[in-house]
Amino acid sequence: MRKLFATMILATAIAAHADDSSVRAIQSGWFTNETPLFNHGIYGQRQVIAILDTGLDWDGCYFAEPDGSPPPINTGSPQNGLNSSNVDTSRRKVIAYDFLYSCDQFPFATGCDNPSDVHDYDNALHGTIAAAVAAGDQGLRFDPAGGIAPGAKLIVQDGGFIGGDNCSQRPGFGCPVQMTPILDQAYKQGARIHSNSWGDRQSTPPSLPAPTGNYSAAARDVDAFVYAHPDMLLVFDTGNAAPNTPPPASSVPAPGCAKNGIQVGGTRYINQHAFDDVVTPFSYIGPTRDGRIKPDLVASSYVLTANSDGDVSTKACPQTTQSGTSWSAPTVAGAAALVRQYYTDGFYPTGLATPSNAFVPSAALLKATLIAAARSVPNDWIYGQGLSPAQPAPNFEQGFGFPVLNDALYFPGDHARTRIADVPLAQGLAQNDTATLRLNVTAGTPLKVALVWTDPTGIPRGVSDPTPELVNDLDLRVTDALGTTHLGNDSLHPGQPDRLNNVEVVSIDAPPAGLFTITVTAAHLGNGPRQSYALVVTGDLADSIPSMPNPTARTRAARH
Repeated sequence: MRKLFATMILATAIAAHADDSSVRAIQSGWFTNETPLFNHGIYGQRQVIAILDTGLDWDGCYFAEPDGSPPPINTGSPQNGLNSSNVDTSRRKVIAYDFLYSCDQFPFATGCDNPSDVHDYDNALHGTIAAAVAAGDQGLRFDPAGGIAPGAKLIVQDGGFIGGDNCSQRPGFGCPVQMTPILDQAYKQGARIHSNSWGDRQSTPPSLPAPTGNYSAAARDVDAFVYAHPDMLLVFDTGNAAPNTPPPASSVPAPGCAKNGIQVGGTRYINQHAFDDVVTPFSYIGPTRDGRIKPDLVASSYVLTANSDGDVSTKACPQTTQSGTSWSAPTVAGAAALVRQYYTDGFYPTGLATPSNAFVPSAALLKATLIAAARSVPNDWIYGQGLSPAQPAPNFEQGFGFPVLNDALYFPGDHARTRIADVPLAQGLAQNDTATLRLNVTAGTPLKVALVWTDPTGIPRGVSDPTPELVNDLDLRVTDALGTTHLGNDSLHPGQPDRLNNVEVVSIDAPPAGLFTITVTAAHLGNGPRQSYALVVTGDLADSIPSMPNPTARTRAARH
């Protein structure tokens, strides 16, 4: 097996000092040592995350089986068909390893210099780190290099690596990128969260220095897959600008700039005593070509985590510190696994695991929960200027902010509560329909309402075409106890309904006490007859008078 490929690739920046703050920050916020989800037994159990990357050094201690056995192997290619049949859910961590290419087809891929190596696993180390950030676990009670969801299991889709920044240099991806068969394979194997720490420049003219936020064919395929599989959440990173070079506007890459996934930018800290309260200067930024908010969220891009030694026979346990938005995406994927377990184990609405309350959440509900949990990151780091105050979220640098799960997931003793609606297509809104939720709100605690819907596919267009990709347009309105109406995403276009995004948020820092009315209206359905949606409300809430379907109307959760 070839020695470790030394250069970090894909969406990775230069290595940097890291600490073990990511797990705590994503659960309870900056400057805390609390892990409330772990304290309630939520580690990501019975959740499966797929990692599409450069492979995995599967014999490392964060992934290995007690008996050292290799994971089940599947082979094939997106162009000629992918096998999904070899899966072993009894394994501790890696339940399937999918090679999307072979060295016979791509002899110059990393690791393919030895003719006896049919496949290369992860000499490039990138995929190993991404998998470890999401769900790495070596069995320690507290592990500073462990994953965000250490109880989750993994499907590894090995796309290989030749070098460079185009689809032709990702042997397992196809060129153009073949997203549909890749996502279908992971879905059939049981993944309901799919993490992608890569971007593709196939729709970017070679003369341009960065991606253009263009809605490519691969972005269209992402939206189509989630629309057809509404319980599959796809997470992507934003990628990184060149060192010491400010990222240009509208530089978020495809397919992460699709409507129905989550695209994640990076945060950092400026000294070892601080947490991730600064937006990184290298993270690519929005808006998309048609003006949509991207990234959706930001998360830690500085990590201490497992490493690859480029050899699946050593049973080593290396660690590394790295930086880059490549690690922000699996951080959010791991967080989504924790949120998903909260719902599938029946923690909603009582905060206690109750089997009769368990249900399978939609990807839209997971996304809405993460966005409802997001806090505005207070600082930017600008090349040549240093630390400066950030514009409040939402904006095109941090999206809706940094998710802090305890802000949206209720447990007994919490001051704030959460109300949700997860409405499937069959019960969705028809043209001009309105769903209403009335809540009694106590003054003093911020109120946040997040609406997300899985939109039908848009149309790939040229890099200079600003035609909106939104197909079905829902409107969020919140009328407070004083009669003031707040519109979704109002800070970006004051007084006007949002006509671009399939995410709308209302945040009220100091709500007046009394009855609030929340409405979701189908303003325009370009592809009907109905539109599903998910709504998450957080704040100091009392009783509610809903006309929205109860979330348990969705499929009951399976215990797996």
